[in-house]
Amino acid sequence: MSGIFIHLLYPILSRTPTTMKGKLIAYGFLIVLIMPSCIVYHPQTTDIPLINEKNDLRIDAGISFIPSAHATISYGLTDKIAVQTFGSIGSDDRYFFQGAVGFFKDLGNQKVMELYSGFGYGYGSAYNDANPGDLYGDYQLYFVQFNYGKIDCKFANMDYGFGIKMGYLHSNLIDRNYYSFYSENGPFVTFKDNSFLIEPNVFIRLGGERLKFNLKLGGCWIYKFTNTDKHLPYSFINLGVGLNYRL
Repeated sequence: MSGIFIHLLYPILSRTPTTMKGKLIAYGFLIVLIMPSCIVYHPQTTDIPLINEKNDLRIDAGISFIPSAHATISYGLTDKIAVQTFGSIGSDDRYFFQGAVGFFKDLGNQKVMELYSGFGYGYGSAYNDANPGDLYGDYQLYFVQFNYGKIDCKFANMDYGFGIKMGYLHSNLIDRNYYSFYSENGPFVTFKDNSFLIEPNVFIRLGGERLKFNLKLGGCWIYKFTNTDKHLPYSFINLGVGLNYRL
């Protein structure tokens, strides 16, 4: 899929003015297109619900630029506590699921703050054309996330805001000739790594009082504490689009 996009975009990019800024934008876009075929982890397009009252329910679903389908359900359990579940299924057998519980506060003037804590579990695989070989396995994420934004603005019932997720990432990845060649049939090395993850994201929702179109842009940075000479293949950016329904 990435190759098709690049083939279609090349004539356009080749006609772009050859300024440094234009080159950086074009190269950055191509990197994002290429990344989906060679990553274990990518920024998750989890909904930032901005729950502001008890029984407030938000259902969010969509797709992301790094090929995956995702859905989030968030609910105001009390006038202060909210719960959230999220799931994502993508290409190359990638998947990720998480659950979280958190505190929310209506700050007045339609502004809302949320603080969640949760656990996530996922699976990913990456392919290396150079060796060739692949790297695959599961990972666990223990995280906290802070969200802030404004809801139900006059223009198009707009919601907007940002969130930042931080946490401890533990991965168990089997190296089948990805970092270096071992043998055709194994045995293969398993790398058990501990890392620190930061995942900022911003969003905007537009539409009716209940049903809105949403756009999310997420980033990711992972710092490894172990096996630091072995780069963890992940994407540093992701874009998601979808629909959000509020009950």
